[in-house]
Amino acid sequence: MTSGLVGSAGAAGGGSPPAGEMPAAMPPPPVGTEPRPPSEAICPPGPFAASPLPAGLAPPEPVCSGMTFTEGAVWFASLNTLFFSDFTVSNFAGPSRILSFTPGGQCEEFIPNAGTNGLVIAPDGNLLGARHGDQTLTIFDLMTKEPTVLVADNDGLAFNSPNDIAVRSDGNLYFTDPSYLRGNRPAEQPTRAYRRDPSGALTVIEEGGNTNGITLSPDETRLYVSLLGGGNSILVFDVDAAGAVSNRQTFVAGTGSDGMAIDCAGNLYITSNGTVQVFSPDGQQLGVIPAPGAANVAFGGAERRTLFITATTQLLAIELAIPGLPY
Repeated sequence: MTSGLVGSAGAAGGGSPPAGEMPAAMPPPPVGTEPRPPSEAICPPGPFAASPLPAGLAPPEPVCSGMTFTEGAVWFASLNTLFFSDFTVSNFAGPSRILSFTPGGQCEEFIPNAGTNGLVIAPDGNLLGARHGDQTLTIFDLMTKEPTVLVADNDGLAFNSPNDIAVRSDGNLYFTDPSYLRGNRPAEQPTRAYRRDPSGALTVIEEGGNTNGITLSPDETRLYVSLLGGGNSILVFDVDAAGAVSNRQTFVAGTGSDGMAIDCAGNLYITSNGTVQVFSPDGQQLGVIPAPGAANVAFGGAERRTLFITATTQLLAIELAIPGLPY
């Protein structure tokens, strides 16, 4: 068990092993067998509940605590495990590590000095991180934990601080590059959001402001992008059959978001002002989950109804009525 992390029993099945016993080691994963599947491979057929928030909603329960600033959660169903980042916010692009949590166990350090923020399932089934540490998108092999840079720069210019990623089932990647964790390194290009197509070509989706959270609708025809810090809003774009992005529109005005998640009914979950706010696909607010310090969200658990919330020094969890996507 990693020093400084405190596990607690709760809705997500946290708990401690018997005295004197270490948590069981994670078995080698079936690497390459879990690319981001289309939503129909994740989501049961509808119809779904009118609201994902059960009546008499209880607050999220703590899974573990003792971290510094948690972010970027992603659920790997084949491993029954959540991975998330924990880092120090500083002017020097502070250190960052990747932690893991398996229901019934504890939060443990998985990769030290990873330099990551947002995490997703890579197209090859490994772990893909938006890495502010070296300003890249990097794949971590789940067996060896070795990093391989997937996207190093934009025409030779360093990114600012890669923050969050969305992956389409055909291999298209969408990612944000704000300035938050650039630290004292010089800016070589504007803050932007990008598309990387399966050939490796980059296209600018949004420029200026600090883009942050990013996610796709379950049918992969809409892309949501958050602007946070100056002109706060949630944008939505159309995505065509090849993955190209067009038709920029404002989805929610006046509210930005750090992280995002989406459920199988297409409801969008954003983190803002110590809460998780839930919006229907037509932009109507369905409800609010109090979650002080909430930064990012991802669905997981056996039925994918557990919403995991990275909340500064804690990882929280709450059971909802509609299953969702893994990041």
